[in-house]
Amino acid sequence: MVVIGGGPSGLAASVKLEEKGYDVTILESERELGGILMQCIHDGFGTKLFNEAFSGPEFACKFIDRVRDLDVEYFTNTFVKSVKVGSSLKEVVALNRQGVLKLSCRAIVFATGCRERTPFEIKVGGTRPAGVYTAGMVQRLVNVYGVLPGKKVLIVGGGDVGMIVARHLLLEGVEEVTIVFPEAWFAGLARNVQQCVLDFGIPFKPRTVVKEIVGKERVDGAVLVNVDEQWKPIEGTEVFHPCDTIIFSVGLIPNSSQLEEMGAEIDPRTRGPVVNEYFETSLKGVFAVGNLVTVFDYVDDAVETAFLAAEGVEKYLQGEERREKPTPLSPGKYLRLMVPHRVEWADGRDVVAFFRSSVEKENCWIVAKDGSGGEIFRTLKRYVRPTLLERLEIHRDLVDKAGRVVVDAE
Repeated sequence: MVVIGGGPSGLAASVKLEEKGYDVTILESERELGGILMQCIHDGFGTKLFNEAFSGPEFACKFIDRVRDLDVEYFTNTFVKSVKVGSSLKEVVALNRQGVLKLSCRAIVFATGCRERTPFEIKVGGTRPAGVYTAGMVQRLVNVYGVLPGKKVLIVGGGDVGMIVARHLLLEGVEEVTIVFPEAWFAGLARNVQQCVLDFGIPFKPRTVVKEIVGKERVDGAVLVNVDEQWKPIEGTEVFHPCDTIIFSVGLIPNSSQLEEMGAEIDPRTRGPVVNEYFETSLKGVFAVGNLVTVFDYVDDAVETAFLAAEGVEKYLQGEERREKPTPLSPGKYLRLMVPHRVEWADGRDVVAFFRSSVEKENCWIVAKDGSGGEIFRTLKRYVRPTLLERLEIHRDLVDKAGRVVVDAE
């Protein structure tokens, strides 16, 4: 077994597989295990899995310690060059300081996470002087290396990471922090809005975006402009905002390019691979977990996909029976996305699914219907909104009776 990626999901999958008796090798590109959590020193991780709030490193170390206790083989500073998928064996070629590493295995778990969207991808005009960062870069600078990026900071993006970085920079001693975002309200969790922004009185400007970055050698400021509900700039609303640092926190994209090159099917909604109920991709014996599948709000949910994938690996290696025809799972009109995409195994646990709504609504019914439009399942959610990834569990016998399952909000 090879697990590509040593973040929380990759570690969780490795631990579960090793406990099941399989030999596992972890390949991690960074210099340490733990992934992005090693630079997230705020708490709030593990509330679902451990019923306790840990910092990112504390949460990651729970799995790192278990990896070491189980004597799981792992390589850091190791880059995967290529993966070849055969009918029975998979071949992985990786590079590190010791040279070329060639591994053969019967199954692979990809846990390569996601990357940050850059200013180029959201088409921000102006120059590119020093002082322009992504939020992840700033977290690493401050939390790992102890370096402040600047004194007068503009944060672009109203999601969870942007809010958390804003609070942390204020606590670390920056003089000014301002947040701008195109939505009418923050796009992150309500607890972060309260605890990171409102409690600290951090100024913010909704319905506002950066039109242009100003500066030659170092950032001098940004031209801000108001936008309408379609995020189109409103003429005549431009203002200059002086600052020496601009931090972009404008979304994450799954690192699925290698899987796509291998021929795995990609979901255009999530931009991650299409997976079955055990998070197996369209390539038999190749699994994907965590933020590589879709961006999760809680690391606990991402880790759950790793546990499910470990069960799927065991089913695959033991040659358990699959359905003659998989049952498709798809989002309805009022859901932005949903994973998994199909139920493929003939037998197993109830189906765990994750979805994002495209509407904001209180007391919302989540309804599953079969291919003919007949209702097979419904559950009440106290509150749904586009920025919150919801978990849903559907009894397998209900799925078995439906040729197709469409999940929607009412």
